[in-house]
Amino acid sequence: MPRPRPATGGARKGEGSKRMALRFRLTNPLVHFLYPGIKLKRWITLLMVSAVVFTFGLGGFLGGALKQQTFHVQPLRKVERKVRTYFKHLRSMDVWLIVLGSVGMLFAIRRGYYSILAVYFPNREGDFMRMAYERARRKRGPRIVVIGGGTGLSTLLMGIKEYSDNLTAVVTVADDGGSSGRLRRQFGTLPPGDFRNCLVALADAEPLMGKLFQHRFSHKGGLSGHTFGNLFLMALAEVSGDFSSALTESSRVLAVRGRVIPVTLDLVMLAAKLKNGKYVRGESRIAKAGSPIERLQLHPAQPRPNPEAVREMSRADIVVLGPGSLYSSVIPNVLVPEIPETLALSRALKIYVCNVMTEPGETDGMSAADHLETLIGYLGAGIVNAIVVNVEEADPMILERYAGEKAYPVAVEEDRLKKLGVKVIRGRLLASGTEYIRHDSAKLSRAIMKYAAI
Repeated sequence: MPRPRPATGGARKGEGSKRMALRFRLTNPLVHFLYPGIKLKRWITLLMVSAVVFTFGLGGFLGGALKQQTFHVQPLRKVERKVRTYFKHLRSMDVWLIVLGSVGMLFAIRRGYYSILAVYFPNREGDFMRMAYERARRKRGPRIVVIGGGTGLSTLLMGIKEYSDNLTAVVTVADDGGSSGRLRRQFGTLPPGDFRNCLVALADAEPLMGKLFQHRFSHKGGLSGHTFGNLFLMALAEVSGDFSSALTESSRVLAVRGRVIPVTLDLVMLAAKLKNGKYVRGESRIAKAGSPIERLQLHPAQPRPNPEAVREMSRADIVVLGPGSLYSSVIPNVLVPEIPETLALSRALKIYVCNVMTEPGETDGMSAADHLETLIGYLGAGIVNAIVVNVEEADPMILERYAGEKAYPVAVEEDRLKKLGVKVIRGRLLASGTEYIRHDSAKLSRAIMKYAAI
């Protein structure tokens, strides 16, 4: 006689139900809350116990106010006598209960607050209030647009990001040298170098991430001379579909304060007509031409302006041009159509930051007034409101080394500058502890914001 088969279907169904119930229990947020090690349950328990103690004490203390009342209705006078007798003995205990309950609740709230912050800000929970205040202050900051390129632009961004999160860096796209030039020619896209520097300057990410983006491969081979950040932007541009999207995604990776955008999305070439009559194409070749520059222009001559750049300039409270190479970093931006007109119509304060040193092959022998006059020649008169100039003397040893490269401090001719109708912002703006003569980002930003606040 065959044995009856066990009802496996029902057993399996029962096992499945048990597994589902177990999975629910394991994934239920309430169950997660009961796990040990969160360090939050103890403070919630203390808060509840302290609240009960405080309530008892407060109830007794407020009830003691009846001792000062007089009831004219006979039945209520009997109640009054009993209440007075009760509170006469327990009034001091009520005070202690209020004190203990208050201290317990404050301590529990404080410790619970730090337990939550420890999850989101490991080892930095003590700085949270300062961070929250700074973030709120920067969110209310003015709309600032910084226009330029090169290392000068990133230097300013490192300092001015402390004053506002409403910050936009409008970057030139004429760079054609070094790693950026090679990638530009190979991929037919915007040169990433200046954008990389700006992203790192505005980053709130861990310092290691910034170092990674700035890492330059030195070994021989196809990667020699390239930086990781440039390659990252190129890869992200291919994945996301365009260079603008790559900048947006990189900003998220680096937790960038503000935005970094190109002045134009078109691939342009910088060209110069020299005073010796020659015509040179390529930003990297202009300084090596060996003749002063007579006039700059872009190829194509009418690139389309980036609508986002135009919009940010028109909405800005402060627009800063520079610091950076006059001919290769600042002026290429104002050669783009609509940019000069937008700045002319903008109600923002327009401030030009003059370089500290002259640049061989570009600004030889030019004073601060010469720099400004040249910029006005491209931008238009009456647009720039102020110029920032350095009056601090650099280390003689460093100056001697720069003189060997035919670079000298930019002379400040205040009388000529004032005749140009601008406010002269003088300051001791040099960075210390470095072998290069450059602006100090904090000092420069402070000088600009101090003037803008007047």
